[in-house]
Amino acid sequence: MSAPVADKGVAGRLLGSATVMYFVALAMSGIAILLSVALPPTERGLLVATTTSATVGVAVGGLSMEAFLLAQGRRWLEGLAGRRSFGIYLATVPMSAALGWVFAEYSAEASPGLSAIGAAFIALSTLPAAAGLTLGEFLSVYRYRAIFAVITPVLYVALIVAGVRDAGVWLLAWLVCQALMAAAMWTKHGAPLKVIARRASTEPERLARMGLTHTGAVAQIVPFRFDQLALSRYQGPDALAVYSLAVAAIEFSQAGAVIAAQRTLGDHEEGSADRLRGVLRNTALITAAIAVLVLIGLAGIGLLTSAYAGALALGALLLPRSIAVAMDKVLSARLVNIGGERITAMVSIGTGLAAVIGYTVVAPVYGAAGIATISAVLFAVHATVIAFALRSRVRRRPGEPATASASIDTRVGGRA
Repeated sequence: MSAPVADKGVAGRLLGSATVMYFVALAMSGIAILLSVALPPTERGLLVATTTSATVGVAVGGLSMEAFLLAQGRRWLEGLAGRRSFGIYLATVPMSAALGWVFAEYSAEASPGLSAIGAAFIALSTLPAAAGLTLGEFLSVYRYRAIFAVITPVLYVALIVAGVRDAGVWLLAWLVCQALMAAAMWTKHGAPLKVIARRASTEPERLARMGLTHTGAVAQIVPFRFDQLALSRYQGPDALAVYSLAVAAIEFSQAGAVIAAQRTLGDHEEGSADRLRGVLRNTALITAAIAVLVLIGLAGIGLLTSAYAGALALGALLLPRSIAVAMDKVLSARLVNIGGERITAMVSIGTGLAAVIGYTVVAPVYGAAGIATISAVLFAVHATVIAFALRSRVRRRPGEPATASASIDTRVGGRA
């Protein structure tokens, strides 16, 4: 009788960990991407171009709500933010939709209408999720994301069994998931936003801080996603389908870096600088180990589906990018931890501009291989510059105390 109790205890601990829920959501997203190889490359290109356009639209038009509200903290959300702030937050929905449409038009292979609708739903669900995270409800937010991340692959499996190979139908299934997510998030975590919508605004909206936070975030997302839009525009849906599979697979190896970065950001205790070396070492080893498994998986997909055989070579080219990104996430988190937000924003702006120019020049001539190579170089440069900036700041101000960011609770593994 003791074994079932032990099993139940393990299951309970897993379900009670926001970190595990984060990985579940990420894994389910990865499975959904893998299932999409059941589509012909042209149809999969349409699917990827549309969903990517939507997510980039939210990244640019969403004003980095989660990062901004976390930076403001519980006191701001519960007692200071008013209806003017709520109006600004709500404006992210139409802004994201409009930009989703723009990026879809740029890609030349996406569905602008579906991209705009998807971007609106994602932005709509981000607002209450950001409020929940600000109030420390990490477990609840990530658990909801995990639940709805499961729905997408389930619907995709149903479409595969039904023999549906039309990307338009798959996109409708994806939209259903985004709509359900938005409705659930507002039901569970929307109450604080409804309160500030009724509260008079007596404090400034801190637009300067929002702008600085968002500028750095947007500059970081450009090298991550603009490569796929440029490839779609200049090489078509078939090339995008193979490249996006390699990108999605290799990015899975960076999952541990997200957790490590959030913990580094929230580490203001004595000895945090000394712990950074261990975090970087562990992150690099975990990322490299998972990346090797990912490459084996891509090789298997290539054997099963010849149309995606090229994903293995692209994944190998992208492997240095994955390790560089993992290191960069932790280093950037440490720099922000000691008050270096402006530095990270400026470095990201430089890398973002280089990415736009580089991808646009390389995509028409060298295709996916050229894009993968320049992407790896850009992220390696970004991580190196951040490392030097961090080293310089620590040497210049060795006794610098923790900044206001110390009040941000970024513990992903919390049980709130």
